[in-house]
Amino acid sequence: MSSGERSTPVTVTIAGVAVFSSLALVLGALSQALGLNFPLVPYLQFDLGEVAIVLAFFIVGPEAGLLASLVEFGGLMVFGQQIPVGPLLKLFALTSSVGGLWVGSRVAKGMGLGRLVGSGGLAACLLRAAVMTVPNFYLIVFLYSVPAIEGFVGGSFALVGITLSGANTLWVVLVFTAVFNVLQMAFVTGASYLVLRVGSVQTLRVGARAPWFVRAMTAARV
Repeated sequence: MSSGERSTPVTVTIAGVAVFSSLALVLGALSQALGLNFPLVPYLQFDLGEVAIVLAFFIVGPEAGLLASLVEFGGLMVFGQQIPVGPLLKLFALTSSVGGLWVGSRVAKGMGLGRLVGSGGLAACLLRAAVMTVPNFYLIVFLYSVPAIEGFVGGSFALVGITLSGANTLWVVLVFTAVFNVLQMAFVTGASYLVLRVGSVQTLRVGARAPWFVRAMTAARV
């Protein structure tokens, strides 16, 4: 690990996790209040709180992004909806997103902000969409049943000219669930990029150091 990428001190990471996970929970509650549901699959909801998780990743460091995801999961297990299924799905979504951000940012190490965030965001979109297909498959088939899901979302798809049936409901819903996850991650990555571009954010001191994304941009490529 290069000097530009050394881990952020533990106390700073803990403080960053506390700030960003709290912000994630507040923004998540706001998203629920606003009813930001995905029109085609209404039980899926866009979550503004994930912007805080992505910012924790890029500003404090990857460990902070992962820990903030775990803290948010704990908060949702206490205050969330559809416990434990809802919080567990959110945990899978967040951890796969953080994993994708890490992989993508490693590829773009030493490059500019756009490439760093873009590469991380692309990897996060792909990994999240793939990972979330598995729990959603089991959710549809074994917890709710295909006919129940067809009855719930059939009207939404009919509005855009897609007729669901017993033969296509499962794969159509899974495909559009993947589309939702890509859109969600693309949105939070784009919003985070706009924040990270702000000069005052780039000159922040995280402990006594530059933000993690600044160190990653200047790290030597190997």
